[in-house]
Amino acid sequence: MLTKSRNYYKELSIIVDCTNKGNCYLQKYTSINGKTLGKINITSLSNNKIIAVIGGGMSAEHEVSYMSSNGIVDSLINLGHRVIFIDMGADISSVLQKIKPQIVYNGLHGTYGEDGCLQGLLNILKIKYTGPGVLSSSVAMNKKKSYEILRSESSITIPESIIIHKNHNLQTDPMPRPYVIKPLSQGSSVGIEVVFAEDDFTFDKYDFPYGDEVIIDQYIKGQEIQVAVLNGKALGVLEIKMLGEKRFYDYEAKYTEGFAKHIYPASIPKKAYNDSLKAAEKACKIFECMNGIIRVEFLYQEQEKKLYMLELNTHPGMTPLSICPEISSHQGISYTQLVEKVLSQAKYEE
Repeated sequence: MLTKSRNYYKELSIIVDCTNKGNCYLQKYTSINGKTLGKINITSLSNNKIIAVIGGGMSAEHEVSYMSSNGIVDSLINLGHRVIFIDMGADISSVLQKIKPQIVYNGLHGTYGEDGCLQGLLNILKIKYTGPGVLSSSVAMNKKKSYEILRSESSITIPESIIIHKNHNLQTDPMPRPYVIKPLSQGSSVGIEVVFAEDDFTFDKYDFPYGDEVIIDQYIKGQEIQVAVLNGKALGVLEIKMLGEKRFYDYEAKYTEGFAKHIYPASIPKKAYNDSLKAAEKACKIFECMNGIIRVEFLYQEQEKKLYMLELNTHPGMTPLSICPEISSHQGISYTQLVEKVLSQAKYEE
């Protein structure tokens, strides 16, 4: 299992002018061909129309955020926009007030970008931004709250689950094995662990690396399927088939070639396919996620002929291996067109 670092504190944002195509590769943005990129003069930008792509950031998912931001920046440049990339630090408010972008394209994943924090700041500054707003983002990101909401909807089935707090000092398994341990507010499968009967694991040694509470899900053996929803409309259903000895679709499998096979359309019965489209759209309406590209995750249990919804991701990956751009491409929507469609719905909340 790939271990990701905990959230870290970064005081200063790093700003890169991405206007010139080919000069802004964010995975190694501090050094390109041996030449270090410096900060641009942000005071000179106030009179220009700017789209700021905010990525990187202070979460455990900052690395994949750089990967997503690469494609977003390149597409925006190809569409003729002036683009500034901001690797977000704690000074993001003052940076945005100096740059004065017309739109922020949110390329962050995980904490601060996906949980409503950045959205709240942008609402205060009255800067349009891509993707869902504060309430939608914060509730969808928190598995405890999102499960409570989904459990009240009779047409959507979710796994059996319980919440365990660090103070419970649990010594034994919280439910019969196998089961899944999930942090409450992380994305990209960061921190997820699957505990099987044969595993040498005792809960008293679990160190709660991503907060004082975790959600424990019943393990369901089934087909992993993903639905992309663009501006409220479900586009298609893709299946993830693990390769080799991978137990589940973890962080490494999501962003490294060779660990998973993508099957489109998903090899599930037609009824299950259509039901997953409807359920994904219903979930987006429930959480008021009608702007941007959303990924909804399911498991299909063939013996029970049942769909289990796992989560709704309001800021899914936009990397070369990411699911939503792939599903979109099968519907005739190129990566750049997808970026444009997401951008067209940018707004702030009054």
